[in-house]
Amino acid sequence: MGNEDFVFDLSSMAPASGGGNSSNNRFSSGASRTSRSAATTQLATDVGSVMLRSQTPFLKSVTFFDPETYFTNQLRNSKKAQEENESNGAADLNALTGVRNTEANEDDVTVQCYDPTQWDMELCPPPSTPPAKGIKQLTRQLSKSKIGKGLKLDKPPRFIVHDYSGLLEYSSIQNGDHLISINKRSIDPREISVEEARNYMDECIDKEGVLNVVTENKDGNDVLINLTVIKPHPKMTYEKLGLEVWNWPYLCVRGVKENSIFEHTPIQYNDQICAINDIDCERMKEKGFAKCITELPREITLTLIRKKHRYNGSFK
Repeated sequence: MGNEDFVFDLSSMAPASGGGNSSNNRFSSGASRTSRSAATTQLATDVGSVMLRSQTPFLKSVTFFDPETYFTNQLRNSKKAQEENESNGAADLNALTGVRNTEANEDDVTVQCYDPTQWDMELCPPPSTPPAKGIKQLTRQLSKSKIGKGLKLDKPPRFIVHDYSGLLEYSSIQNGDHLISINKRSIDPREISVEEARNYMDECIDKEGVLNVVTENKDGNDVLINLTVIKPHPKMTYEKLGLEVWNWPYLCVRGVKENSIFEHTPIQYNDQICAINDIDCERMKEKGFAKCITELPREITLTLIRKKHRYNGSFK
């Protein structure tokens, strides 16, 4: 496969399972506990697209923020902000998000559009592994050898998502998913306990003002990724969110701006975007995508296609 460009013809994909009234047989985010809104359906019409049926992805991600903590940290780390008067702090915070303050302060980033404490996730230890016999034993021995480790065949056990609530319900995370990482830190049950992993989530949102959780579903479509971002401010635009896309020939990720909102997600260059909040992106141009991502007031869920390693099956 090498490093050549990798693009799926979306129209050739098999019909997706799941509900929905659309006759379109392709797929989208699926699995979220939240329902599709009439406003999103209208947005699809406005950009000349349609809503898609759903399919469970292999990899899932959700990112949300404590706006006050996050933007205060951003401001503190800015050299320019250090030179400005503390009395200009609120204006500088608004500059970071690209929104203006009003008399009612309804656009002030310090006015939270959601409560960042309203979420929870319960984790369970990984199931015990029964003794391997025959072919399974040989496979396990290979995975622990130097060759197996070089190909990353020796995959660690994973904590299991037992339940979740609040802001996490905007994502496509499901009970039974395997926890992969928290704020881009790989979580290995051999090195950290359930309690420590859960406490680390609290620490991330309290101190960094952002929490990203990545899970996997081994029964999901093995080239699909669902990536959910809950906007720290409802009026953040496509430009301010920091995601750059282009058509090559399908809608793909061109880049992510440094220190931007999307930098706190596992999105990668050249990921193919097939849907945004279940809105079909097969024929969508950058202008239409920018309109969608700007007008969606809270949750943005991208359904991505990404190629996998030809030997170990992991995402590149």
